Amino acid sequence: MSYYTRRWVRHLSKLAPVREIVTLATEDSVGAFVSQASRSHAIASGVKSLHVNIKAGLSSLRALRRCLVLLRHLEDLELHLVGLSHSSWVHVLRSANFNDLENLSTNAPHSVLCHFLPKAINVQHLRLLSYCGDLCQLDNISFPHLTDVTAATACAIPLTNQGHVERLSVVDLGPEGPTAFPRMFKSLASSTSTLTLLHIDFDPSDRDILKRISEVAPNLTALKLIEKVSLPQGRSLRSLRQCRPWNGSSEWRNDLSRFPRLHRFLLRTPVSLVRTPSIEREELDLLRAWTCIKSTPHPSLMYVTLWYLAESPSATLKSWKREAGNGIDWVLQAHVIPPQWDQFI
Repeated sequence: MSYYTRRWVRHLSKLAPVREIVTLATEDSVGAFVSQASRSHAIASGVKSLHVNIKAGLSSLRALRRCLVLLRHLEDLELHLVGLSHSSWVHVLRSANFNDLENLSTNAPHSVLCHFLPKAINVQHLRLLSYCGDLCQLDNISFPHLTDVTAATACAIPLTNQGHVERLSVVDLGPEGPTAFPRMFKSLASSTSTLTLLHIDFDPSDRDILKRISEVAPNLTALKLIEKVSLPQGRSLRSLRQCRPWNGSSEWRNDLSRFPRLHRFLLRTPVSLVRTPSIEREELDLLRAWTCIKSTPHPSLMYVTLWYLAESPSATLKSWKREAGNGIDWVLQAHVIPPQWDQFI
């Protein structure tokens, strides 16, 4: 099965037949589609990719539940709803067929999912956008084919422990305790997973973030670091600017070199990375300082994306590619103002 990003789904759903990709954004659109699919077995059985993103409360769950029951051969399901109670989620998912499901993205509570995901033995891509506390209720569920996980720290731990995960995105979804992050690193260190892609929200005061990641995932080919916006208690933005882990460029460069297979590196921060924002010469000097040791470039790093001054009117996103030849020069590929999340890839 083809795996679609959310951005491509929005594009393809306008082009592809309704029987293959269906996108529903309102309660009325759910009802209209259910009416159509109920009359045509070909339509219902042909849908492989369903994307339901309803940002308003539902007056009735009947049509949505009927929709999931009708579509017996879903391989890709995106189900994001707001304001639903635990019992309402159970009602929506009851009798849904997950036998063929390969990709699931949802904000359903994990206390609900733990009753339905055991049916989804073929899931490869799992995107969980709800927070369930320090002890995830998906702990005892086996996913023999799972390779790609997006979840909060506590939920990522049991999923990556299964030994198959190659791509991990750790997202900040709730008030996780101070021990969650260290526990995740400890879990990764003991896991048999061979991570090749890691996307993680990090505390800017953690000066050893790259070193700690390299100790548990040295074979990364892509690393995305997103600085947490909230300030630790008792810390000012000025003090955090002074302790950013990349402020010591030689140490940062040495830590990047701990990833011999790293091909793509992305960083997002609310502060400026250079003295004069958007001056390419200063950014080029920064890239060389990070990626070149005594005229010897990083062995594999080819793409760097920097999103700095995030959350401000001067936010800037630039994507760079290492130039062929001596390996120490970089070419600007994209300069985006203002940046969007779907461009940070």
